[in-house]
Amino acid sequence: GYALVFGEDGRQMHKSWGNAIEFDEAADRMGVDVMRWMFARARPEENILFGWHAADEARRGLLVLWNVYKFFVDYARLAGWPERDGAQPSAEAANRARSPMDRWILSRAAGLAAAVEERLADYDTLGATRHLDQFIDDLSTWYLRLSRRRFSRNADIPDRTAAFETLHAALVGLVTAAAPILPFLSEAMWANLRAASHAAAPDSVHLLPWPTAALAAHRDVALETAMSTARRAVDLARTLRGTAGLKTRQPLARMWLAVPGGELPEREVLLGLIRDDVNVRDVELIDDESALVERRVKPLLPKIGRRLGPQIPAVMAAAREGAFELNADGSVTLGEVTLMPDEVEILAMPRPGTAVAHDQGLVVVIDTELTPELRAEGDARELQRAVQELRRTAGLALDDRIELWVDGLSDAVAALLPAVARETLADLVERAEAGRAIEGDGLVRGQVDLEAGPATIAIRRVRAATPR
Repeated sequence: GYALVFGEDGRQMHKSWGNAIEFDEAADRMGVDVMRWMFARARPEENILFGWHAADEARRGLLVLWNVYKFFVDYARLAGWPERDGAQPSAEAANRARSPMDRWILSRAAGLAAAVEERLADYDTLGATRHLDQFIDDLSTWYLRLSRRRFSRNADIPDRTAAFETLHAALVGLVTAAAPILPFLSEAMWANLRAASHAAAPDSVHLLPWPTAALAAHRDVALETAMSTARRAVDLARTLRGTAGLKTRQPLARMWLAVPGGELPEREVLLGLIRDDVNVRDVELIDDESALVERRVKPLLPKIGRRLGPQIPAVMAAAREGAFELNADGSVTLGEVTLMPDEVEILAMPRPGTAVAHDQGLVVVIDTELTPELRAEGDARELQRAVQELRRTAGLALDDRIELWVDGLSDAVAALLPAVARETLADLVERAEAGRAIEGDGLVRGQVDLEAGPATIAIRRVRAATPR
């Protein structure tokens, strides 16, 4: 049992204090699985702070899961996956050689099933929900975010099929592991996931066998470790971008990466993932950052003053001039004087036009210099985002085609409009005349601030989505 159930203000519940919540009211307003999730995530030895804000926080986490599930259902229906002629995914299709990203999320699903099974066997619902939370985050912010294009506008049909099969398998493993804690949400999700499963799939998620055995063959700890390194590199690069004032949509020329041990399994694929997510044109794996930083030596006067005495001026002059030698034992020679490792501080300063970050042996260096070409590409991506947002504002379906008008673009950005058209499903793209209002029936208008200046955009649907 738990200690006590308090109001979310930290006090005992009393009607006179206005912090008391009746169970029936909570069940109606919060939803039963939200309440279960709140209690499952609480420490049994501590008081539970129960209230509407706590419920909203729990609901936000579950909405992330629901949005991943909704994405799968929407795009599976749009693509007609799986085929509706009665055929089910074959064993051969299920065992098809998968991409490292697919193998990674299935390995994570296998780890999730084993970890939740272990925690629930020990009556540790808090530990179980932490594993579920982490997997939902992995599925949403890493796997799906980097795989979205594979589910839509993907001319590689086998790759698209593999993506659907993988996301389906990961979701089935997730809802099965979550079912004891989220019985109703899991059941609602299984209602659609079952349609893409084998013919003998049971009607209820609660009749499925625990997924540990079915997913065990997918476990690949080495790949999970390598992917974790890739994600840390992306996080460091994003931090460097923010510090340098570089927007995420602004492409950069290059990035250098040094990893612990010097090697990265699935090297080319993972470097490609990092390149795309960080939005750089090239990622180079290096041994260390020595060629990309300027090292300086700072003698620690409190430690060397008494020992060196009259030699101090010469030592400090050598440090200012950069006349030093780093020795294998960690000592530093300045002029003719050798200082011990604890008598100096080694400073690594990024070279002009770069930024450097370190984390437990991982080193990330990004090129912060922007050419006119890179700036134009950044504006084109910002324009694409604005058009997609305008599509949502207009309530367009995922596969609705549009006509697009833009006013205020530079010639350099206008040259990239064909790529914007492909990503936004625009059949027609026109540049409006400067200073002339964009007019017409059925137009939805908006504005976007680009590096080259503000631009006006307008879209109009040209045909509705094809009903299925």
